[in-house]
Amino acid sequence: LFVASRALGLLREIVIARQFGTSADMDAYLAAFRLPDFLFYVVAGGALGSAFIPTYTGYLTRANRPGAWQLASAVMNWVLLILSLLGGLAALFAPWLVQQLYADFSPARQAPTVKLMRWVLSSTVIFGLSGVVMGILNAQQHFLLPALAPVIYNLAIIMGAWLLGPVWGVRGLTAGVVLGAAGHLLVQLPALIRGQQRIQYRPVLAARNPSLHEVGRLMAPRVLGLAAVQLNFLVNTILAAGLVAGSLTALNYGWIIMLLPQGIIAQSVATALFPTLAALATTEAWPEMRRVFGTTLRSMLFLTLPAAAGLVILA
Repeated sequence: LFVASRALGLLREIVIARQFGTSADMDAYLAAFRLPDFLFYVVAGGALGSAFIPTYTGYLTRANRPGAWQLASAVMNWVLLILSLLGGLAALFAPWLVQQLYADFSPARQAPTVKLMRWVLSSTVIFGLSGVVMGILNAQQHFLLPALAPVIYNLAIIMGAWLLGPVWGVRGLTAGVVLGAAGHLLVQLPALIRGQQRIQYRPVLAARNPSLHEVGRLMAPRVLGLAAVQLNFLVNTILAAGLVAGSLTALNYGWIIMLLPQGIIAQSVATALFPTLAALATTEAWPEMRRVFGTTLRSMLFLTLPAAAGLVILA
């Protein structure tokens, strides 16, 4: 499914390129994503998953289902609350933010960027909740529906570009993003509702829960690292926005192609590997953990080094 997702991701970029090329409208579309992406990755992206899954897995290993669901419920509620608050503020101050970040854009290009950013911010909130659901399912060793979610997301964007693009322009593409985010969440819910370990959601924040504090403590260094990466992306976007129209779009097309091996090989392996390592660490099975990690690392190098060489040669 990761291969299918990346193949559809490449098809998505082909459809978008055929429809919009390297245009000023596409630059505005991509610029509109940068701040919502920054909020998502810092609040609910990889940092949350890497902190939540080991803590949640600890409860499952000890067969403490009530504690596991209280932690999961609290994390979902906090993500929804924080992203809604930050997203609402970003939407309110979007004209000022776009003016400050993309001062090189003309007023005619800033106006659609503001509108598109407000649309994308709604998908950021949905993605945050969907990311927690994905972490819950992965910790329970359920990988099928979480792996299917990006496929649904890419299909929605392709349909938005193909069917709505000719009528609405990049607004149709953005509508596909919002619908895709909703599909990303909804496709995973059956596993929580009907699975053997069906969800026991509670409307709690559990601010004094020690496990919630542990998730926050584990997140802190990862948040700093992700914030630095996202800041680099933001700087690249700002610099490209100051070049000739279409430069930002061209940069994005090259980036998408470069990430293909990472998504197909590294991300799929890491998604399945991480909950297993977390469970082995909880039971302090260090020799087995070292063996699994070493074998996986060698296998990934065996696949990614030729892939990198192939990208250089076939660029």
